[in-house]
Amino acid sequence: MKSFTQSFISALFVAGFIAFVSSYSAPAQAQDKPVSEKASPSHPDAPHWTLKTQSGEEVSFSDFAGKPMIITFWGTWCPYCKKLHPGLEKVRTKYEEQGLIVLGISVNEPIGADPEGSLKERDIHFQTLVDGDEVAEDVFQIFGTPTTLFVSHDGKILGTTMESNPDDPRFDKVAAYLVNQLN
Repeated sequence: MKSFTQSFISALFVAGFIAFVSSYSAPAQAQDKPVSEKASPSHPDAPHWTLKTQSGEEVSFSDFAGKPMIITFWGTWCPYCKKLHPGLEKVRTKYEEQGLIVLGISVNEPIGADPEGSLKERDIHFQTLVDGDEVAEDVFQIFGTPTTLFVSHDGKILGTTMESNPDDPRFDKVAAYLVNQLN
């Protein structure tokens, strides 16, 4: 049986995430406005960054312009990240054809780490970028893993979570929201 503290913390997290997902519905009068007029001050622009794949190919945020994204900051050493990845892979598989990008950014890796290999071993196929420490800390102000960001097609950060439950249905709901904004 869960302790009162665990139940209370779980209830707080659920309430907060429900409020986060509920904030997505725009007022009816805003639906016909151009995206630039819908921008909300509560949803900041995602910062621009450039990182590399493990093979050295440069990848920039601008490469994904016009695409909704789920970006997860993770490490090969992080058990909670490994727990989360199958859920993100399921979301990627379900929504990729509708334009959703699921992207990993590996951080705080020990020398000799193999982030791409770690994902492939576990049958996870979303792209991951490496050496993301500076981007995580200096650009996004992220200091823990897993941290997952939800970015709209117009480059707004709609929310973040440190949830690691791969079966949490809210990941699917947020992904559906992100791709539905493309229509």
